[in-house]
Amino acid sequence: MKKQLLAAAILCAASFGAFAAEPSYTYVQAGASRNNLDLGTSIDSMDFDGWHVAGSYEFAKDFHVFGGYEQTKNDDFIDIDLDQAQLGLGWHPSIADNADAIVELSYIHQKVKASAFGVSDSENADGYKASVGFRAAFNDVLVGSIKAKYTDSNEGGSEFSPSFGLEARFNPTWSLVGEAEVGRDVKHYIVGVRASF
Repeated sequence: MKKQLLAAAILCAASFGAFAAEPSYTYVQAGASRNNLDLGTSIDSMDFDGWHVAGSYEFAKDFHVFGGYEQTKNDDFIDIDLDQAQLGLGWHPSIADNADAIVELSYIHQKVKASAFGVSDSENADGYKASVGFRAAFNDVLVGSIKAKYTDSNEGGSEFSPSFGLEARFNPTWSLVGEAEVGRDVKHYIVGVRASF
């Protein structure tokens, strides 16, 4: 009886770890966010820390919609809140086994709110982001991505930036994700938990 239970446990563990880490485009995720802004002044840069939620849905072969919302803040001198919402459309044609090209275009809305001594003011900015790159599964656990992005805002100007992402999957549903977008003036980092469907 003990041998049968041990054999059943080994089979369950093996089936839990045996899955193909094909890139998934239907998921929800949440986690921590950081924005680092290069101010080009005597104050070299400012870090804004907070949280994000994001998701994506594959609605047809090779197409997905995606979006997210992020709140970060800095209170080193005065309270400054930096919020961003994003909604976009993506195309991800397969180029090899477990590897896709990615082309994405999204609308971005940003809000900056500063408050001190009971007085507050806010500004809004709208823009868009275009990106092109690749996403691939290295093995049954790791999925990576690399993209070149162009962001244009009616208040913040324009900027090219590369981004690098990594997903470590525990099973077909749950994974840890991280991404770094490294621009000249803005650097954006996220770490989160993702549920894929």
